[in-house]
Amino acid sequence: MSQTDAQPLASASIAMPMPMPMPMPMPVEESTQSNRQLLRHTSLMRDKSLSFNPPPTGVTGNEVYVANCAPVFEVGYWMNYGNFSSVRQQHEEYKDHVHTLSIWNLPVESAYGADIAACLNLGWPQVTHVSLEYSTWEPEPNRYSIAWHKILCESPAFPLLVDYRVWQMLPARLEVFSIHKFKTERDRNQATDIIAQVPELLAPTPAVQQFYEHRCRYLEHVVMSMDSVNRAETFTKYKYLTLALATPVLAPRTLTIVNCRLKHIRAILNCVDRNALGLPTAPLHYQPGVLELGRSLQHLHLKMASLYDELTGLPISAARFPDLSSLIIEHSPALDNSLPDGEKFGQLWETRWSGMKRLQLPFFSDLHAALLIKFMPNLEILSIIPAPGFEAGDEYPDSLSAATVIKLATQLHTLRHFELRSMLRIKGKRPLNMAQQIYLALKKPPVAARPELKLFAVPCVHMDFCSVVRMLTYLPSVEQLEFQLPDQYAVPGNISPEVRTVAHNLAGLEWAEEKRKFGEAFAVKPHPLQSIIVTGYHPDLHSAAVTEFLGLFPDLESLAFTAVSREDQDNIDQLAGVLTALNPDLNVSIV
Repeated sequence: MSQTDAQPLASASIAMPMPMPMPMPMPVEESTQSNRQLLRHTSLMRDKSLSFNPPPTGVTGNEVYVANCAPVFEVGYWMNYGNFSSVRQQHEEYKDHVHTLSIWNLPVESAYGADIAACLNLGWPQVTHVSLEYSTWEPEPNRYSIAWHKILCESPAFPLLVDYRVWQMLPARLEVFSIHKFKTERDRNQATDIIAQVPELLAPTPAVQQFYEHRCRYLEHVVMSMDSVNRAETFTKYKYLTLALATPVLAPRTLTIVNCRLKHIRAILNCVDRNALGLPTAPLHYQPGVLELGRSLQHLHLKMASLYDELTGLPISAARFPDLSSLIIEHSPALDNSLPDGEKFGQLWETRWSGMKRLQLPFFSDLHAALLIKFMPNLEILSIIPAPGFEAGDEYPDSLSAATVIKLATQLHTLRHFELRSMLRIKGKRPLNMAQQIYLALKKPPVAARPELKLFAVPCVHMDFCSVVRMLTYLPSVEQLEFQLPDQYAVPGNISPEVRTVAHNLAGLEWAEEKRKFGEAFAVKPHPLQSIIVTGYHPDLHSAAVTEFLGLFPDLESLAFTAVSREDQDNIDQLAGVLTALNPDLNVSIV
């Protein structure tokens, strides 16, 4: 939650039309002309790990659209504008056109519990998503919030509802409930049986026990921020995460932990192993001391303050989470290099992850390549994404060479998406000529081509045309490609003229030969490359080699450039016009 992730959607409102820049209109049916009265307040998502994916809607008149959102009705806006009577009036006008109901930013003097319940009971026939925020010190829902959940799931007020999210400001928890998570009566009855065994410690009242049953049925995603004000709040979080990981009480499919430290993970695991909450182990299918956790958990996202400390590395392994299919690890680049290289990801490489499909790490090294191939053989998506601003890798001491990039792209049999957004480094330093390093790494061909790989993105790696075509020879199904042009100013003047020539030459010394080989290899069936994103600018972009390079890919539909400097921006802007004139069927743009 790329970004303050443990926070909900920012305000999005329906107000009266006002002059402001409009997007290009799209055709809209006559029956939807009333949508022109819907003005959606342009804003950012505060929760960027969770986004709405509504069906596309038409744009016309004075509508303003927020990315990833359907038309939104913001209850708090109208409550501040004219209390609940205003909400009721606007509801009558817009209820058939609103797809998202946002309930936050209510007036301080509002009796928000009763107002929210009244608002929900108005009935919203077209709403598919609800975002609700409230603040309370209570670890469990109060009588108002229990009523909200019942209205959303059990009343006819929301016939099209897909999911709703509740952001509890304290203790910093976001819960997303999927209305269709369980589809059979048997699943619902099983949830009821499980909750019936919840001890009094966790269910002090029938209402709270009823809400645990609701969670067990509908809870899909949890975002928890580990920032705490006091010990009581910290214990509430540990209790909650213990239930989520060790028992089927909450059973979320996706868990995101923000502002996380190793001490938090160790404390949670110790709480689980010791059964510190006194859970009834037999009814809840829980055994203290057994490593295996999170049987329902499929996606785990950790935003770490650090990956290791003086005590231990990251205690995440396949033994703990046997059914995990997606693991995303982010962290700050303030690294402590005291641990051996093999321990920098802790227990990650101790056990085979047979079901792991997606992995995102903040850095990678040559030492990790063999471990990754051995312990995650079924990986489909691999992303190496450092913290923004640290792509150069000076804070990451491990070496990451061109040979490792080639090995990962060609030896992971099921890989279809490979994204590397850090620069390659050798012994802590960037090599002078990475294009030549890539080319030399391919002198010894891979064992076999990997037709599964569809996306190959290395936007921080310098590559010339020779390197690109030689690599694509062994990646015959890549449809999307990102790379960076050679840096014409990177080579100092005290090196050999040959190396300096290679570094400054966009095509590469053996361009004619590589172009011929590539053409022969794909003479019968052209390479399917459809999209290229190029970072940087090079004077040779105005040469005939560019036309020859683009001509090798008859299915190419788009070519985008990412400027590194303002001077590059001006040069690329001129270049885009020339390339568009020469290739009228090619969509040339500047990102």
